[in-house]
Amino acid sequence: MKMTSRQIYAVLVLAVLASPSMGQTDQTRPSTYDECITDSMQGVGSDVAANAIISSCRNQFPEQVEAVAPQEDIAPQPEDVASGTSRDLTPEELGMLNATAFVSGNSYRMTFRNGNEHLTLTEVTIAVWDKSNPDGRQEYSQKVRIGPLQSDSAKYTVVSKSTGFDWSSTYEDESAWIVTAAKGMD
Repeated sequence: MKMTSRQIYAVLVLAVLASPSMGQTDQTRPSTYDECITDSMQGVGSDVAANAIISSCRNQFPEQVEAVAPQEDIAPQPEDVASGTSRDLTPEELGMLNATAFVSGNSYRMTFRNGNEHLTLTEVTIAVWDKSNPDGRQEYSQKVRIGPLQSDSAKYTVVSKSTGFDWSSTYEDESAWIVTAAKGMD
């Protein structure tokens, strides 16, 4: 049986995740399900590898998985999450926001890690584009509620205006994304 590079990559990811001592020291092991997903998804571009990571994180933190909303049930959070008014994040504050994406067709499930110590995120805006048409960049905003030094997820549904771009085929090779803006409250 001949294995594709995608299958080989998935097997390697599974091997490292199944035996954490091979891939990382105890000091760098995630302590929560969200950290496991956020840390492990960095640079992952295939569904096979992402699904393997999700499965491994679920096995490592089974008690926390039930607390995480299923992908279909992620709903916008109200903007009034604390007393005060949301404001645009400064470039320094935005730089403290780490994001990873799990892409499936036109659905982007983003996991955000708020590295700001005194700021609750209330909205995050991402831009998505077809790499062959960077001018076709489209922005999508989502209400969130992510406390200081916390992680959470949000779902973005991307609508392509490009007639030649098929989100369901080889999107990991053809599309790109970036966090462009965010709002928060002190």
